[in-house]
Amino acid sequence: MQTAALQRRRVSVDDLSAVVGLITTCDQAVLGRTDFTVGEVESDLRDDQTEHQGWYDERGALVAYGWLRRVGDSPKVEVDVYVHPACDIGVGTEMLAALEQRGRQRAAAAGHDHAVFDIGVYRHDERTRQWLRARGFSVGTTFTRMRIDLDGPVDSPPETGRVVVRRSTAEEADLRLAHALDQESFTEHYGEVAEDFAAFRKRFADSGWSSLWLAELDGTPVGLLVGTGQFVEDDNAGYVRRVGVIPAGRGHGVAKALLRNYFSVCQDEGRVAVLLHVDVANVTNALGVYESVGMRPILEIDAWGKRAPVAAGADSDTPL
Repeated sequence: MQTAALQRRRVSVDDLSAVVGLITTCDQAVLGRTDFTVGEVESDLRDDQTEHQGWYDERGALVAYGWLRRVGDSPKVEVDVYVHPACDIGVGTEMLAALEQRGRQRAAAAGHDHAVFDIGVYRHDERTRQWLRARGFSVGTTFTRMRIDLDGPVDSPPETGRVVVRRSTAEEADLRLAHALDQESFTEHYGEVAEDFAAFRKRFADSGWSSLWLAELDGTPVGLLVGTGQFVEDDNAGYVRRVGVIPAGRGHGVAKALLRNYFSVCQDEGRVAVLLHVDVANVTNALGVYESVGMRPILEIDAWGKRAPVAAGADSDTPL
């Protein structure tokens, strides 16, 4: 099945069932299982900052799906593509080309002279890797999924008196503090772009960031951890969405204290494990920190990227 034989149109939350079915088929082909929840897909389809596109066969069945969103005010554009295994491999390449065109238009409309594309791909998904290579993408770094099984006592952080961790109720003052810590903690990290408080607060509310933890060192706020229920449905596991420590607080066991407190609460809530993703090239040796608290790698996801100049006079209202 080739692109010329397909019809293309926008996709909305009304197409949730078809999108879930396609992603399920794609995940099963690569992983042998699904790696998402219906709630995640629905949240993405409802996000007014994300554009969704579908390709349909002559029977009206969704056989390819892609999305894109520009991150904040930056030229960074996140994309993703799913193509039914029965489709010709060229469909994925042409989908990427269409998404890139729209991404360049959105970057140009925001005043940028280039777009920086970003997409995460399972290491062993050779089919998608072929599309990316054909479009000039390259691997920027690798994210490893880490896991700790909560099948025994969770080690408590050492009582030094210097590091204090508390669970926040995520009220305005704590969210503002968390935002400031988050922005300073991740400045040097791959693919990170500045995010204002309004965007951070919206992401916290919309993305199911179900718990916020804050850490102090000698009475000064230095770290945060955000936990979500992303992996509860499929794995009965807690998930660390963000954990960061500002430079002034590093080297004192702050991240370990945040993690161990979160592990303990997840265990008390009946979770059987905790997962997180880490950039293996992280400048803070985060991988070593996670291994030191008992986590192990279980899956690798490569971050592919591409920088592309935008076309002069791109029309921000041009549909995919």
